[in-house]
Amino acid sequence: MKQQNVLIKKISSIFLVILYFLLIGWMFKDIMSREMVVSKNTNVLVMGTNATFKPFEYKDNGKVVGFDVDLAEEIAKSLGGELKIEDMSFDGLLPALESGQIDMAVAGMSVTEDRSKNALFSDSYYVASQQIIVKNESSIRNKYELVGKSIGVQLGTTGDQMAQKINNSRVVQFPTVPNVLQELTSGRVDAAILDNAPAAQYVSSYSSLKILETPLSRESYAIAMKKGNQDLLDKVNNVISQMKEDGRMRKILMKHFGTTEGQL
Repeated sequence: MKQQNVLIKKISSIFLVILYFLLIGWMFKDIMSREMVVSKNTNVLVMGTNATFKPFEYKDNGKVVGFDVDLAEEIAKSLGGELKIEDMSFDGLLPALESGQIDMAVAGMSVTEDRSKNALFSDSYYVASQQIIVKNESSIRNKYELVGKSIGVQLGTTGDQMAQKINNSRVVQFPTVPNVLQELTSGRVDAAILDNAPAAQYVSSYSSLKILETPLSRESYAIAMKKGNQDLLDKVNNVISQMKEDGRMRKILMKHFGTTEGQL
């Protein structure tokens, strides 16, 4: 019986070792497949986005659609390829560029000094602003009255960065814009700071919320690409320039916003 127990223990140990190496092999294969997604499919342009940012990117019947998707599709078509979309968290986009999981991040991303340290950015394709959103009965009327308040933001956005600079504020981060507005509606935060276009789209569904008139900032959206990928940057900039000249940019602006004011 004792010998039998020893044998069973040896077999169990061998099995666990085999299982361990199989797991390590699977993880390595998964990482490599993600990092090589571009090189294996040279005719596929992989776009990373966060599909909770209407009208730039959102899901309609399970499909990711929006202004940024139309823009990326035009770029892929102009470069002779097809577009593949990877939906992920907003704060995971730049790491995904660095690892090679995606070719470009097209996600209503504002160009900032910090982000420019970790990615290349295309020419601007949209001019945006940060807005304060509050409940209708709120006494908050401007940015100065956010001092000491709890502020809801989408994690990793410029609104998040701006809120962090407000004295004595309590910044509450959420993964998506709808999450932020739900918390504001429930009264768990006093105000929210969000990009103007998504704010207008989502707030229209909340009769209890309003957007304060004066914007906090003006900023430019651009497409992010991996540091060192100058070839793709030049090609993307060329397509954006052509789209502004030949009317394609105007067409998708009108489709999603009903206006081109301040954009062309």
